[in-house]
Amino acid sequence: MKRPFDLQQLQCFVTLAETLHFGQAAQRLHMTQSPLSRQISLLEERLNVRLLVRSNRSVSLTPAGTFLLQEARAILHRAGEAAAKTQLAARGEQGTLVIGFTSTAAFDLVPRLVQRHHEQYPGVSFVFKELLIEEQLHMLGEAALDVALVRPPVDSSLFASHLLTTDRWALAMPADHALSALRQVPLRHLDGAPMIAWSPHSRYFHLALERLYAAHGVMPRAIVSMSQITAMLGLVRRGVGLATVPYAVASHAVEGIAIRPLQIARKWAEDAGLQTLLAWRRHEHDATVHRFAETARQCAATP
Repeated sequence: MKRPFDLQQLQCFVTLAETLHFGQAAQRLHMTQSPLSRQISLLEERLNVRLLVRSNRSVSLTPAGTFLLQEARAILHRAGEAAAKTQLAARGEQGTLVIGFTSTAAFDLVPRLVQRHHEQYPGVSFVFKELLIEEQLHMLGEAALDVALVRPPVDSSLFASHLLTTDRWALAMPADHALSALRQVPLRHLDGAPMIAWSPHSRYFHLALERLYAAHGVMPRAIVSMSQITAMLGLVRRGVGLATVPYAVASHAVEGIAIRPLQIARKWAEDAGLQTLLAWRRHEHDATVHRFAETARQCAATP
């Protein structure tokens, strides 16, 4: 299909329509009058309409020319925007990031990352998907996610990653619970305690707590197990049981709930640290992803 016009012809027409003088228009366009006249004639031929009334002394717009002037300005503006946004996209400053995250990351880490990245690159938008770690890594490998906020380990042959935070375990309990009077809760108090446990589907938390309890000779009593921290906290508030959660949850206080750090034996404290990584495909070429990874590094360096 033959194009009715091209951008050069529109630019020539708009400049001439604004000056209504071939000499002035040609000067603005850094061309001579003859090529300018030729571009206008080609435009009229392609549209099969008369756009200008020419005389020896003046140039004026026909009604069709007046209409085209508004349309041409809009088209040229849109073309300029498209070119600028394309350049921004190539630099990773424009586009959409699809981000996977776990429920615990939503309390503090996700808001901090998004706020900082939006301040630096307001042209980037976000789509968020709350998923289990295994789901995130699978979708990341299938390019259904751009980046993922996950727990270790991460397959380094498939993914690049950067450590963002290291958290510690805490105990969530009703605000009037006897243990809420303590600044830190010794792990031994959990022996036989009714607990809202992490589901085996939350593999990282489930296995980490099993190791931690075994190392301290503690055996809590699981009332129910689940993977969603908001649901866990809801049951804690109702007095169904206690819950071991990342301490970052405490930064967003939940009414009716007290959250205190767990006191863990020093030799186990480092192993009990809860790490969160940003992961992306190792051979990723999208500059938007690399820009976000750099923002994540900045957040990790200056929490």
